[in-house]
Amino acid sequence: MKLRDRFQFDQEQNILSINFAGLRIESREQVDEMERYVREAYERQGRRIYAVVNYEGTEVAPELIDHYGERIKWLSETYGIATVRYSSSGVTRSVVRYIGAAKDLDSNIFASRAAAIAAIQEIERRRTAHQDTSLLNVFDPRRSIIGKLMAVWALATLFLLGSPGVSWATVVVFLCAAFVTALVVYLKVLRPMRRMESFAQQLVGGGGLEPLAVKSEDEVGQLAQAFNETAKQLRRDIERLSGLYHISLMMGTGTEADQIGALLTGKIARLLDAEMCVILLYDEHEKIISAQLPGYGVNDDTLRQLRSGLSGNSIATWVFTTGEPYLTNDADHDPIISRQVADALGVREILAVPLQAGARRLGTLEVMNKPGGFLEEDKQLVTIFAAQAAQLLANAQMFGQMIANERMAAVGELVTGVAHEVRNPLCGITTTLSALERKLEDREIVKPFVEVMKTEANRLNQLMERLLEHSRPIRPDAELTDIRQIIHEAATELADKAVNKGIRLRCDYGEDEIRLPLDRLKMHGVFVNLLDNALQHTESGGEVRVRVSADESLAGRLQIEVRDTGAGIAPEEIGKIFDPFYTTRPSGIGLGLSITRKTILDHGGTISVQSEKDCGTSFVINLPLLQ
Repeated sequence: MKLRDRFQFDQEQNILSINFAGLRIESREQVDEMERYVREAYERQGRRIYAVVNYEGTEVAPELIDHYGERIKWLSETYGIATVRYSSSGVTRSVVRYIGAAKDLDSNIFASRAAAIAAIQEIERRRTAHQDTSLLNVFDPRRSIIGKLMAVWALATLFLLGSPGVSWATVVVFLCAAFVTALVVYLKVLRPMRRMESFAQQLVGGGGLEPLAVKSEDEVGQLAQAFNETAKQLRRDIERLSGLYHISLMMGTGTEADQIGALLTGKIARLLDAEMCVILLYDEHEKIISAQLPGYGVNDDTLRQLRSGLSGNSIATWVFTTGEPYLTNDADHDPIISRQVADALGVREILAVPLQAGARRLGTLEVMNKPGGFLEEDKQLVTIFAAQAAQLLANAQMFGQMIANERMAAVGELVTGVAHEVRNPLCGITTTLSALERKLEDREIVKPFVEVMKTEANRLNQLMERLLEHSRPIRPDAELTDIRQIIHEAATELADKAVNKGIRLRCDYGEDEIRLPLDRLKMHGVFVNLLDNALQHTESGGEVRVRVSADESLAGRLQIEVRDTGAGIAPEEIGKIFDPFYTTRPSGIGLGLSITRKTILDHGGTISVQSEKDCGTSFVINLPLLQ
């Protein structure tokens, strides 16, 4: 079924029937096309319409839920379109409850189309219950102020006519004054009050709200202004509750942290009418707080620069350290804000709150640049959002520590089985080649071919060994070793390659011995791999440098940096370099950095990378020092 065929408009009933049964909504283009069909129905009718939607078995891609809900809300606010839904799908119910939350926190999901239409009729009945403006009602003293005034004036007129000495001129003047008074009351009191009544019915029944026109400053004008402010506040409160509801729906879903970050930052920024929103998380191993990609209103390259140790001067570190929210509407003169960060982002106003999941503090949530500045109520709202977001992120991290382990176990089991099946025939091939070589030792013309087969068989055997090394949870064969010596041996091994390429190779690690429990062979492989990669991507005249530091700011950890001045890593590749079998070399197999990372993790450490295209790459290793 084509998407257009799912939209059927009944002009007589003023109902747009939308059949989303069994549909998967998985692109923004689909959402935009749906929005167009709804607008066309409204334009055909020229007034408020109702949409009845069948969500039976509908699926909405998680990354589109926010966009889909925002478009429905926009249609409702712009055209006064009211949507009622019916569905029996449990998963879909959770999704549409969020979508409907912006209009009706109890949700408006019904069991059938008939029940949905009955709900529409009830909404219309409520909207029109008190809107009878017939002439009879206007002059009925029981229902109208004008009617009551007319009754009083009629009695007053009869009294004047029966009073001696009262001229007809006086009676005419009195009647003219009564007429003018009635006209003023109708135009300045009753008609505005009718509009307020209709406005209040819209608040109850849902739909778009156009602010009441306030042209006077009298009591009626002040009342209308109060209605407008109340409606705005109510709309803000509903949207905020909708946002919290959205977060609660995502609890325990296993959604990945980057996807959660994109949804949260976008929703919070829009709720506060802010230009930017960023989540910064603390890395317990590296002892740094850094921005998570993606953010809202900030490009990824700028976000990558937002990282610092806890001793750094920034609002993010202050909030994380103290656990207190921070608000400033004068970033240019604020003593805590980092000038470098403020200039890079163009910050004018900033509101930052801690991300606290129970006793665990994960990081900081920052919202920036709101026209008119942030208010105390904004701080309270964002604090509530941050508490929910922190729990959501904590769940995502946990589900991510579980998924990785499951994947590793599955890969390990697969690789072990494959290696076993390959190595048995490989052993037979190698043995046969050795025997063949002895039999044909007098046949010089055959020897090169035999050597090629032996070389390739050995290469395949080494590949099997590396696959097994990568997949098995091996405990390092650790002994106390001076890590400077391992680095020196790796650098010496690659010294000739550096000289031949015209690259300066430097090692800065001081004079003091640094002894750690290390698997010497495996750690040697780590530095050979990192230095070889650095030399491979650095041109003549460049530099590769290893720097070792263990100062107090690193909190009991040793930091080793391998930096080059080479071509750098493209942004789209930097997130893949530690993946198994990912390589940019024509002859590589893509296990070097993957094994390097596993070795560092096996030693209780971490490894991270920073790179800028054409400016070089830096690998940073953190290892625990002996206490």
